[in-house]
Amino acid sequence: MNKSKAQAESHFDILIVGGGMVGATLACLIAENTALKIAVVEAAPLLTETQTVRPFSPSYDSRSTALARGTIQIFEQLGLWDQISQRAEPIHKIHVSELGQFGFTRIDREQEGVSELGCVVENAWLGQVLCRRLLKYPSIQLFSPASLQSLQWNGDQAHWNAELGIAAAQPKSVDGQSIQSIKSKKSISATLLVAADGVNSTCCRLLNIEHQVESYQQAAIVANITPLRGHEQIAYERFTPDGPMALLPLTGNRMALVLTVKETELDQILQLSDEAFLKLVDDRIGGRLKGFSQVGQRAHYPLRLVRVCEQVRPQCVVVGNAAHSLHPIAGQGFNLSARDVAMLAYKIQQASDKNESIASVSLLNDYVESRQLDQHATIQFSDKLMKVFGSTLPGLPLARNLAMLGMDLWPQGKQLLTRQAMGLSAGLPFRE
Repeated sequence: MNKSKAQAESHFDILIVGGGMVGATLACLIAENTALKIAVVEAAPLLTETQTVRPFSPSYDSRSTALARGTIQIFEQLGLWDQISQRAEPIHKIHVSELGQFGFTRIDREQEGVSELGCVVENAWLGQVLCRRLLKYPSIQLFSPASLQSLQWNGDQAHWNAELGIAAAQPKSVDGQSIQSIKSKKSISATLLVAADGVNSTCCRLLNIEHQVESYQQAAIVANITPLRGHEQIAYERFTPDGPMALLPLTGNRMALVLTVKETELDQILQLSDEAFLKLVDDRIGGRLKGFSQVGQRAHYPLRLVRVCEQVRPQCVVVGNAAHSLHPIAGQGFNLSARDVAMLAYKIQQASDKNESIASVSLLNDYVESRQLDQHATIQFSDKLMKVFGSTLPGLPLARNLAMLGMDLWPQGKQLLTRQAMGLSAGLPFRE
């Protein structure tokens, strides 16, 4: 093979670093509507040694994501929702309340005129559906497991040079720690670089793109639990003095728990026995589910509001948790990112259809401008909701509960709030 042909085969129109839910969704959206050549680099081993998708293994401990109605519409447009919905539990009602207070707000799918307010799906299942679709597009090349080793801008040819470390598909274990040894290295280039590699983005680090970080001095404990009473497709958002708690319906009468605790109390709560931990959850939800019989593995992570200082640079765009990481209080993180990449894919499709540059400064600035209102509203909603319900100022608990009660009795106001939460007020480009 001559040098020019080898360079052509290793050059891509788009390099997406991060093949998780956000990066994979973006790749599928672009490949579905264009013939652009796409490279997706993912550190996790999505493939087996024979380069097939790893088999899905249902687990009680699988983490889950609440998909808003707007996000479901994106997957419907991709023709993926029939597969995803096989392991998705619909949310028919949402119940919002505060521990020890009288106020509450109820949201019902029938009042909103939708089949469901959202759905909760296991991340592993969603990831497998997306990975299978990735491999069906001849325009996508998936590097997994692989890591980004270096990035360099080639000004003469106006593209990015990237060196990848290709790891063994089966990670090794040393002293109980999983590691991946680099088997080989590969050099590729791309016209447009997309950083979709999470809150600790390697892309951002290599490019010296900074983030604004605000700690909530809280941590989230996530686990799957089984209620003694059927969840009836009801999602609960419960505010407590120690932080909010969410219980989301899952298949098999399980519920996905997101319990916010103070950082200073994290270790103490993690050390509780399963019985004591479930008692704590039952107390915080006010016995609405008649107790709990089982809890899966408990995981935890710090809660911070993280915002990238530059969403775009020349021929580079930052998306997903690498762009913004929110408090999970309203379950808006992935849904906001899904709306971001739907718009980005649409802008790229428009440019490709017109034979225009897919990485021009004007296109990327237009993308950011089109997303500013939704991003600002969603980030502020999550942040302010957390701070208002976390405040102990005199008189504020009464005001909060009167507001919740008033919202429950004001259909028009509740509808506006619900449409925002469902992602139906953001002007999705792929919506019918």
